[in-house]
Amino acid sequence: MRDALRLTGFVLLCIIWGSTWLVIKVGYGGLGPFNVAGVRFAIAAAVLAIVVPLVGARWPRGKAEWTLVVFVGVLLFLGDYGLIYWAEQYIDSGLTAILFGTFPLLTMVFAHVYVPGEHLTRRKLAGGIAASLGVAALFGDRVHIDASHAGPMAAIIGAAACAAAANVATKRHGGAIHSAALNASTMLIGAVLLLAASSLAGDGVKLPPDAASWAAVTYLSLIGSVVAFLIYFSLLKSWTATTVSFFGVFTPAIALLLGAAILHERLTVWSLVGSVLILAGVSAALTTSRQRHYLRGTIST
Repeated sequence: MRDALRLTGFVLLCIIWGSTWLVIKVGYGGLGPFNVAGVRFAIAAAVLAIVVPLVGARWPRGKAEWTLVVFVGVLLFLGDYGLIYWAEQYIDSGLTAILFGTFPLLTMVFAHVYVPGEHLTRRKLAGGIAASLGVAALFGDRVHIDASHAGPMAAIIGAAACAAAANVATKRHGGAIHSAALNASTMLIGAVLLLAASSLAGDGVKLPPDAASWAAVTYLSLIGSVVAFLIYFSLLKSWTATTVSFFGVFTPAIALLLGAAILHERLTVWSLVGSVLILAGVSAALTTSRQRHYLRGTIST
C-alpha cells in the first residue's frame, strides 16, 4: 500500500512539474527571472510556515540541521532555479530540458560518493545515459544551438549540478526533519536570496501586474512549489536519491504532451522515440537483477 502511494506521489510530482513548463511559457507578467522565482518561493514559504504547526512538525534545530537548510536553500532555490530562470531568457525550453536531463546522471555520481549504499553501477549509468538521450530525442528536431549561448547552456548544467548536490545532501542528512519544515525554511532562504539577486540585477522587486500573471504565479507557488516539494522531500525519505531524480527526464515528456493537448503543439516521431528511450533507460537503471529475473519468469509462463 505504501509503495503504491509513493508511486502515485511520484507520478503526480512529474505531472505537476511537467505542467509548470506550460504555465511559465504562457506567461507570468514579464517579471525579471530572479524576481518571479523569488516571489514564487516567498509565497510558498509563507504557506508552508502555516502548515508546519498545523501538522505538528518542529522547525530545524541545531547546527547540523541548519547547515543543511542553508545548503539546500542556496543550492536548490538560488542555484538551481535562479540559473534556470536566468538562462531561459536566452535559450528555449527544449534546450533547457535536454541540458537539465543530465540531472539523474549527476545525482548518481554524487550519491555514489556521498550517500552510503547508493553505488553507481554500469547498468545504472547506461540507463541514465539512455534516459538523457531520450530527453534529447524529444526536442532534437526543434532545438537550435547557438555557440553564443554557451554561458546560458553552461548555467543549465550548473543548475542540474546544484539540484543534484541538494538532492543527495537532503537524502543523507534530512531524514529527521519534517518535509513541511524543511521546505518552508529552505524556500524562505532561497526567496530572500533570489529577490536580492533581482535587486542587484536591476530588476527590483515587483509583484505580478495583472490577474493572469497572479494566476500563473499562484499556481507555481501553491501547486508547483508547496504540493510538489512536499511530495519530493517525502519521497527522498524512502526512495534513493537516484530514483527520485528521474523526475527530471519524465517532466519534459509530460510538458510536450500538455503542450500538444492545450497549445496544439505538434508531436513528431522523435517524441515517441524519446519517450521509449526514457522508459527503457529508467527501467534499466532502477530494476535489480532479482526483479529482472522475476519479470522474465512471469512473461515466459
